[in-house]
Amino acid sequence: MRLNVLVREVMKKNIKTVDMNDSIDKAAMMMKDNRIGSVVVIGEKNVKGILTTRDIVYKHVALGHGKNASDIMTKDPITISPDKTIEDAARLMVNKGIEKLLVFDKGKMLGIITSTDVLTIEPALFEILLERMKIGNEPGREDQVKFEQCERCKKYSDEIEEVNGVYLCKDCIARG
Repeated sequence: MRLNVLVREVMKKNIKTVDMNDSIDKAAMMMKDNRIGSVVVIGEKNVKGILTTRDIVYKHVALGHGKNASDIMTKDPITISPDKTIEDAARLMVNKGIEKLLVFDKGKMLGIITSTDVLTIEPALFEILLERMKIGNEPGREDQVKFEQCERCKKYSDEIEEVNGVYLCKDCIARG
């Protein structure tokens, strides 16, 4: 099954943003007030990262890290072109283990697309996403590569290790 609905047709264009020096509390209130799961973090007139409810809960609430949005945001968020299909977006989200993609064209942010947006438009993709998630979580599936994000450099790697309570890639471990 090949779906021809494009990301540009589904993405939300009204993107909520915070400055990288804004407090985590301010970002959380913006998310609550707008009933959204993320805000884009802006600095020096361009995108610096994305701050999600997951970042706030896992890094700030659970571990006590950070005061400002930039302290716990996900740097270098995964992006997608507006000309890709929602099926492409769904596969990218599953492969990267994320629920939101910023939509960029020629270096300009146009919008955001979430897993909820995709499933609202094309419920048939729910089966694809659910099946791929189940397969990836089955015990004994060593052929499935799991990518996680380094908490220091924010890059994704399949070789993340916990060092003194912080999850790091092999390059950051080597740097000390």
